[in-house]
Amino acid sequence: MVLDELKFFLENNVSDFAAVELDEPFKGYKYVISMVIKLSDGVISEIEGEPTHTYFHHYRSVNRLLDDAAHKTGMILQRNGYDFYPIAASQSVNEKKDKRSEMKPTFAGVYSHKKSACLCGLGEMGLNNLFIHRKFGAAVRLSTVFTNCPEVLELKSKIADEEKIFSCDNCGLCAKKCPAGAITADGFDPKKCSDYMKNAFQHIGRGAVCGVCIKSCMKKA
Repeated sequence: MVLDELKFFLENNVSDFAAVELDEPFKGYKYVISMVIKLSDGVISEIEGEPTHTYFHHYRSVNRLLDDAAHKTGMILQRNGYDFYPIAASQSVNEKKDKRSEMKPTFAGVYSHKKSACLCGLGEMGLNNLFIHRKFGAAVRLSTVFTNCPEVLELKSKIADEEKIFSCDNCGLCAKKCPAGAITADGFDPKKCSDYMKNAFQHIGRGAVCGVCIKSCMKKA
């Protein structure tokens, strides 16, 4: 019953999904569901050197849809006697060593959506530190739900059996196009990326998004 409900909901509300049993449980939960929503190709195509107002709104709207999908997935699980633990679609968690110290950004969430998506076999990580979905490429947003329901392991990606279209070949185009210089062969600098966005894109809307690396990756592919 719970599996049928979950499949019906996810197939009609997200672009792709899958689940896996974790080698190391997270907060006591052994199973994780990863959900993917593809971004609009038309919106991504307009990004030239900086995000557009449309991309800023689209980014936030898709995050909201993912949070709703995670919550509704949890409600299905809960109605059937299981528990769930959702991870916010786009959230960084700051840390504080003690009461006297200042909050410091970690540039990471409670749990990595990219990690759960990779564990679930939905794609891979790229040089640009983006998750690259096997069919949709880098133009995706992610959400994660942990649960104690073993039946979710039957949630299989229908796309996983298709031919892989997108993968990272370390071409370096994203590094060349990154206006912050945050992508190099040695890795990705999240602070440099974040600081640049906040300073350069305030006129777009609180300077919280960029998308140039997504555009360059999709163009190359």
